[in-house]
Formats: sequence, structure tokens, C-alpha cells
Amino acid sequence: MTNKLSEQIFVIDTDLRKQQESELMLTSIYPHRIPGLHMISGVGTLKPTDISAIPPQAPSPMKYRNLLATSAFRAPVSAVVLLLLLDPYPTKQVRGSLHSLFLSLLVDSRFKCRFAAALGAVAYRPLSTLFCAGVGTEADTPLGFTVQIFTAGSLIRALGNATATQKLLRSDQAVGDERGTSIGIFTMPIAHSVVRCIHTNLLGSTKEVTMILKNTPVGVNNDTNDDSQSKDQMLPSLIYQAGEHPLSVQLPAAPDDGFLDSRSTRHKRLPHLLRDLEYVMETPGTAFRLL
Repeated sequence: MTNKLSEQIFVIDTDLRKQQESELMLTSIYPHRIPGLHMISGVGTLKPTDISAIPPQAPSPMKYRNLLATSAFRAPVSAVVLLLLLDPYPTKQVRGSLHSLFLSLLVDSRFKCRFAAALGAVAYRPLSTLFCAGVGTEADTPLGFTVQIFTAGSLIRALGNATATQKLLRSDQAVGDERGTSIGIFTMPIAHSVVRCIHTNLLGSTKEVTMILKNTPVGVNNDTNDDSQSKDQMLPSLIYQAGEHPLSVQLPAAPDDGFLDSRSTRHKRLPHLLRDLEYVMETPGTAFRLL
């Protein structure tokens, strides 16, 4: 999907939190003001009066280098990626129809490979975050398709290989384009993504994180205030900073004190992620690469 302002439209993971505290996320009027969760709007847009025959200058990725350096994924936009990322928001009837369409298309091996890349490499982390927070049910979430994807050894090996995943995420038109893109395609190996999702949900419900959010200005619903004081700078220990990345930074162990009463545990959301981890680990060599 190309436009006049950039080589390609990309979807970028802006959730830079090291923990997934579902209560704060679901009670905030403006979720993009949650520490570590940014929303970029209007990047690369022009007023109708500014459009002329001269090609406009493409937006510089250097303006967002800190965000790009800490993002868990950067992927080109496609119809499947958008449908998966936006799945939690439509009505149940719309979601049911889309899931039926996906299920009927999975018999096609080409679509199944592209769908596996969109779900496993891009949408898995955002969908699992909302799922563990209590959004949706196990019967109407795209995470149910992991049974068809994560049980296929060839797809798991592809999602664990950066080059293979990039080719699956690129469109047929972009595959033959040797110019590349300014920010590049990056995704985490599927085994790391699943383990990270489980770990961050456990870590976000511990007493340490809960007490910090309750006793600092960050935890207060500050939706009406201006952005003169960035909330992202208040909790550097809970947000990925420059030089850190989800693929390399070692998170602290999650003690068994708070997660037993957390939303994800009470609503039995973690067993779904643990099942996905079991599927992924059944592929030979996956556990070794994770170490």
C-alpha cells in the first residue's frame, strides 16, 4: 500500500511498556496517553492547498528513531493485518463473519502463510494484550486460529526466521521492488513473542507494579491535563528506553503474589497463551533458539 508521501504505509508497535497492566488500560479515556503507549496521528498529511505538481517531501524516520528502535514490530500494512489489529473493536456479528471468512480461506496454502505472518508476527502481541485484559472471549478472538498455525512446523520455522517473515509480510508488488524502505521490516521470533506476552501479563499484575501505579502521578487518570509534562518520562524502569529492546532486555522475574488475583487469571486468559507456547515448542529446534 503506497502513497505519495512515503514508500509504503507501515504499522508500528507503539506499546513500549514492560508490563501489561490491564486495569489502567481499560479505565483510561485516552489509552494513547498511557505511559509507553504512543499514538502518531497526521504523519505525512498535507492540506489540499499545499498539493502541487512538485512531489512532496517524504516524512523523515529520524524524527521517530527512538520509537522505531524500541518497537517490537514494524510491518507494511495489508488488508489482513488491519483486519486482525482492528478485530476487537467491531460488533460480535461482524467479528463472527470475518472469522468465518478467515476459516474458509485457510484451506488455501498461500493465504495461510500470509495470514500466519500477519497474526504471529504482528497482531499476536496487541491481540493477546487486549484478550488478557478481558476484551472478547475465547470463542470470538482471532487467537483461536493459532491452532491451525502454530501446529504447522513449517510455519513456526518461517515465523522464527527474519528473512522468511519479511517476505511473507511484503506484498507481491513489493517483493520485486529492490529499493527497500526507509524504516525496514522487523518482527520478533514467534517463540520470543509468546513468552514475552505471558511474562508481561504476569509482571503487570504484581504488587510492585501495582503499588507504583497507585502511588505515582502516572497511575492517576490524567486525561484532562495537557501534555506539558510527558508521562512517558516518569517511569523509566517500566518503559523501554533508548538502547533497550524487547528482544534483548531481560525483565525481572514475576513473583507469585499478585497475578493470582489479576484479571487475566480470574478470567482464565493465560491458559490460551500457555497452549500457544506448547504448540510452538513442539516444533524441533524452537526451544534451543529461544535459549
